[in-house]
Amino acid sequence: MEEIKRYEIIYTETAERQIIEKADYITWQFGAPDLAEIWYERLRADIQSGLSTLPSKFQLYDASPWRERGIRLYLSRNDIVLYRVDEANGIVYIEAAFTKGKDLTTPTDE
Repeated sequence: MEEIKRYEIIYTETAERQIIEKADYITWQFGAPDLAEIWYERLRADIQSGLSTLPSKFQLYDASPWRERGIRLYLSRNDIVLYRVDEANGIVYIEAAFTKGKDLTTPTDE
């Protein structure tokens, strides 16, 4: 039986900043640093388990400019994760991560 290919997960600076900003928001808005840490760890673990194998199973995000960039959408509870897959090198690049409801018609800063 063929072994399942595992992909390395790499976070862009933009995605990492967005995740830290949300954890900071939870900490300061709700006065809940423990909850922020739980959210952070859960999101990172969900991304790892959901995208480290067969990341191309999720559809391209069907809106410009994301579709043209090969960006896919992954839902993790109440968060949206935008990512692209580098099949040749076995890497998933996490491009953005934010709470549902954000306007996705404009790209995040590069």
